[in-house]
Amino acid sequence: MWHENGFEIVGQAITQRSAVSYIKSNLTELVVCFEKPPELDAIKVAENFASIGNIPALIVISPDGSSERIRQCFLKGAVDYLTEPVSMNALAGSLQTALKKIKSSIGSTEYHIAVEEYFAGLEEKIRNETLKKIKAFIEDNEHTVVSTQTAAEYFGFNKDYFGRLFRSETGMTFGEFYKRFRMVYAERLLRTGRYRVHEVSEILGFATADYFTSEFKKYTGMKPLEVRKQDKT
Repeated sequence: MWHENGFEIVGQAITQRSAVSYIKSNLTELVVCFEKPPELDAIKVAENFASIGNIPALIVISPDGSSERIRQCFLKGAVDYLTEPVSMNALAGSLQTALKKIKSSIGSTEYHIAVEEYFAGLEEKIRNETLKKIKAFIEDNEHTVVSTQTAAEYFGFNKDYFGRLFRSETGMTFGEFYKRFRMVYAERLLRTGRYRVHEVSEILGFATADYFTSEFKKYTGMKPLEVRKQDKT
């Protein structure tokens, strides 16, 4: 059940205090809280996670199916709430919901790290003012596959003028520049081990996983699957 849905059980706790203590000391992506008030209260568990600045995805499984209880748990950050008895299908659905949230959070973090990493390598090649504007544009478009046209509109130029200006400033076309950045981002996503090759391909907006694989190998010298496996060894 757990492994098939992308998770591995790494620890267990029977009290709120032990659960919080474990989270403080260990990187944890998901907590499944089997509520047994007052010894184990999901709302208090969530509040404690927030207080230590480490909020993993939280699934609550409780004997209490009251609407107010469910509402409070969601307000405190639960990704799903199941009322006992819980079927295997319901739990699997909750795990997939949690996995999507975790991946979204990881993807956003890796995106911003990729931006910093990529632009750090360009600082000596591009004038600072130009670099700042381009970086801001890339940061503002995390969830969009941009083009030379959209970049030109962002800077207030027509496409042809922007293309010539960008090339004179950077020594490459905007398309080449952006594709190189996307490969840096793709590599970071693959190294998390949380994304399959076809998922990274979809996130980056490639038409097919095969085309993504071809482009990734062209820029990195490795196939995406090689990078993903390399990180797991």
